[in-house]
Amino acid sequence: MGTDRLVKSALCAMVLACSACTVGPDPHRPEIDVPQGWAAARDARIATDLPSRLIAAPVDDGRWWSVFHDPVLDGLIESAMSQSLDVQEAGLRIAEARAQRHSAAGACYPSVASSNIGARTRMGAGGIGQALFGGQGGAPALSGIATNIFQVGFDATWKPDLFGKTRRSVQAAEAGIRAAEDQRRDAMVSLAAEIARADLTLRGAECTRALTLADIGSQEQLQALIASRNRSGLAPTSDVATQQVQVSGTRARLPQIEQGITTNRNRLALLLAMPPGALDDRLGEGAVPGLPPEVPVGLPGDLLRRRPDIRKSEADAEAATARIGVAKAALYPSVRFAAIGALSSNKLSNLFEWASRFGLVGTQLSIPIFEGGKLQAQVRVVDLQSQEAILTYRQTVLSAFHDVDNAMTTYAQDQRRTSDLDRQVLESRRGRDLSRDRYTSGLGAYIDVLTCPLPPYQSLG
Repeated sequence: MGTDRLVKSALCAMVLACSACTVGPDPHRPEIDVPQGWAAARDARIATDLPSRLIAAPVDDGRWWSVFHDPVLDGLIESAMSQSLDVQEAGLRIAEARAQRHSAAGACYPSVASSNIGARTRMGAGGIGQALFGGQGGAPALSGIATNIFQVGFDATWKPDLFGKTRRSVQAAEAGIRAAEDQRRDAMVSLAAEIARADLTLRGAECTRALTLADIGSQEQLQALIASRNRSGLAPTSDVATQQVQVSGTRARLPQIEQGITTNRNRLALLLAMPPGALDDRLGEGAVPGLPPEVPVGLPGDLLRRRPDIRKSEADAEAATARIGVAKAALYPSVRFAAIGALSSNKLSNLFEWASRFGLVGTQLSIPIFEGGKLQAQVRVVDLQSQEAILTYRQTVLSAFHDVDNAMTTYAQDQRRTSDLDRQVLESRRGRDLSRDRYTSGLGAYIDVLTCPLPPYQSLG
């Protein structure tokens, strides 16, 4: 009896001691070099001579699109956040990740099941009963005897987490939840950006259509003037034909502009999970919103906590690191405790009598001895996967730094280009008006109107 108690005490002590062990590396954020500032921000002109300046203030990610002060755009994005199929799909992935976490954590608890049997058996001539009793001392053979078996019972098993396999699995699952949540945030950020881009492109196309229609009206007025001068013998017929070519060429641009308007309207409807044309009345006609006077961009280090793609990549790396501990725990012994309690009888009427009880309590110790290198290879596989995840995280962060820096440079240079184009348009219109006035008064030739310098993005007649 003393020996049995000693063995039980030693086994319990081993279980308690090993339950505190967790093999494998602890998940942590991979190290990465973060620049102190943006390379584009070192250009002093970015902060001084632009209508919309980039400043190193903290970024408010909540409603960044509100800087455009466009209630239609605000409503579209707010509706899309609840209607978008991509966002709903990302939400389901979060629920799936949480269910996987509950499944992984369930291994920490005992498993209890009920086993109930009702059967009738018959032993054949070669059955175990004939082999044991047939022909021995004149004992009757059991061949052909039918027997009823009734059993009601419960069995419970528990496998303690000796080396942290379950704990590492839970860590990996929790990192998976964070990755799914950041993936949903990434989908929402991308959705808002796509809606804003499509809306701005739509407003730009509508503005282009209005300018083109105004251009056509101006050209038709000039065409009427040329036709009047032709009837009076003051302009050749070739001028009439040439101006008609100009009007037809400008009109030919309208179908492509209308196609772009329809495409962007349908693009917005698709982003809101609505059929084509469902947003036409809601969108109406709008102007291109102006730029905000200041755009906060934060510091490079802010991206590590602000961008969902970086946070998702970080969570993926942590999950991959946790899975190393899961694989390493398989190299160590495991213990399983089992207990069975049941009532068993060959008669249903006697099943619930105290004499029908039986029980079993036992312990199973499993020690991996030879697996053909399979377990070691699995550890190597997950270790390499962890290294790949860390490299992916570093690449994601580095790409984010470059994306933001390039976007800042593009934002500044596009403003300078727009300013130059505005001046070009102003001078082109002035030259056109002078050439047209000279032609109308008979002091200039039609060729001067035809060859007047024009801005690159619209014809001025």
